[in-house]
Amino acid sequence: MNQSAALYVYYKVDAAQHAVCAVRVRRLQAQLLAAWPGLACELLQRPEAAAGVETWMEAYRHADGIAEALIQHIGEAAAADGLPAPRHSERFVALR
Repeated sequence: MNQSAALYVYYKVDAAQHAVCAVRVRRLQAQLLAAWPGLACELLQRPEAAAGVETWMEAYRHADGIAEALIQHIGEAAAADGLPAPRHSERFVALR
């Protein structure tokens, strides 16, 4: 069992690209849900934008943890779909 309980991926989005990027991320997450049973996904953004740039975060959780193969798959799929880069990924586990 992988110790990673959650994966958070954050990045910057030009506010003018909000609608286009939202469609792409939701499509990516729908594909991930189909390919990885039990996965839960969220798409979040900071409430404020700075100079026309929004900060978005994708959150992924799975009861069995977040496998390294899933992390790689998310990164490759995001790049192939032209999602904004750089994307910063961080893993969190339940407080021990």
